[in-house]
Amino acid sequence: MLALNVCFLPSFAPVGRKRCGRWKGVMRAVCTAGLAASLLGLLPSVDAAAQDSEAAKGAVPAAPQSQAPSPAQPTLNFRERPKYPTDPQRLRRTVQIDGVLSDGEWDPFYTVTEGPIKGTVYCNWDDNYLYLAARTDQPASVLFDLDMGGDGWLRSADNLEVVIGSIGEGSAPTVAARLLDAANSKDTPVWNDKAVDVKALPVAGKLTNGTQVVELAIPKDTASLVLRPGATIGVRAEFLPPGPATAYIPTQAFEPHLLLDATLAESRVQPVAGINPRLTLSDYKCIAGQKLFATLELLNQRDVPVPIRSVLWTGQGNSVNVVNTVREVTVPPIAPSKRLKLKYSTVLPPTLAPGSYTLMVTADLEEGKQVQSAATFTIVEPVQAQMSAEPEPVAVVGSTKLRVNVDVFSAVPRYLGGSVELLSVPAGWELKGSKKRELFIDHEDGQEIIRYDFRLPSTTPAGDYPLEAAVNWQGRVWKLKHVVHVVRPEETSPAKTEAKK
Repeated sequence: MLALNVCFLPSFAPVGRKRCGRWKGVMRAVCTAGLAASLLGLLPSVDAAAQDSEAAKGAVPAAPQSQAPSPAQPTLNFRERPKYPTDPQRLRRTVQIDGVLSDGEWDPFYTVTEGPIKGTVYCNWDDNYLYLAARTDQPASVLFDLDMGGDGWLRSADNLEVVIGSIGEGSAPTVAARLLDAANSKDTPVWNDKAVDVKALPVAGKLTNGTQVVELAIPKDTASLVLRPGATIGVRAEFLPPGPATAYIPTQAFEPHLLLDATLAESRVQPVAGINPRLTLSDYKCIAGQKLFATLELLNQRDVPVPIRSVLWTGQGNSVNVVNTVREVTVPPIAPSKRLKLKYSTVLPPTLAPGSYTLMVTADLEEGKQVQSAATFTIVEPVQAQMSAEPEPVAVVGSTKLRVNVDVFSAVPRYLGGSVELLSVPAGWELKGSKKRELFIDHEDGQEIIRYDFRLPSTTPAGDYPLEAAVNWQGRVWKLKHVVHVVRPEETSPAKTEAKK
């Protein structure tokens, strides 16, 4: 090793040109001798001399620049894809973000079996959200990397990273989100910590007997997220040591992240060579008591007919007793290069609880092979309603107008016919029209607003006035409450305030 000594000349006040020149010559000779001695190993290097000096003073040597990562910041190899078995088909399924992985509610994506923290990653979707969850065998922070466009991590501005902090005793998980913008160039990407509002991301988690569950919903259009059948999204999850979401330090923006493909599907299929199945449902958001229809299409890509021994329709998991189990033994063969469509229907129990359920169909071929497909549907409340008032609050200046709205959303197939009725009105308020109004929504997932117009007396005191209403449909009642806030401007005017003082 070559040690190089560097000499620094002290600063002196001018002492005359002759003496200054003589001093420079002396120092030049000293530096030359020192360099020669260093080359011959006679003098220590500057670094060694500095360390000896610090040691003599009792100072602690500086830590080397390359240190092992702390336990809170593990080394993650994003340049290598997770090697765990993965099912890329992600079923359409609406879940509840409540920190509980109910039976049949989620579909596993892959399971982490190596490392200090083990667990399973889940992924589903519907028309409004991409759903992610993780169950770990101990408290942990969970990192999700998402390539919304499925076009690679260092491409576009659709690369989202979300970190959910570990669950503490009685505390909600913390959340951090950042967007990687590589739209201009993959060589100069940048992290953006303000592009996504974490308050718009529904998150829940629970810690039970040492096992942690976290759930996350990402709304559509977040980071250009498009939710439709056939779309592919890059997904990756990492389990980190417990701590807040902000404890994780992201990688350099130019660091590539290799993710796993997740394809959004309405049904999960297990095809056979030359036979492609496709299962579709008449409705993916159902209500209890509804009649559900399903169609199985079998595409024969061979140039010979394919005989079918039997077809079995049944529920999977928690859905065994939800749908009718039907076995068909007289099924025509699939013609060469043609499609065979098989129909099925079932009436859902009228007392069926809201949640997610799965219908599975299995076609046994004469050649001893099976073609399988599964699709999920969600039971939702047939009616969702809320009350509001405008203006809010209402300032009484003389005889004042107030409008109360009853907003009703219907999940009933075809149409909903019912009524809305005001159950209580504050004394003295004058209502235009009747308390009971007809309600008619002519299509599923439709909406109707019933408006009630009031005139408040000029003597109405300031205060809170409760209103009650009810939505009626087929003998079921949904009760609503709303509090109207009334203020009087003259009671808070500057002149009035000064007079009180």
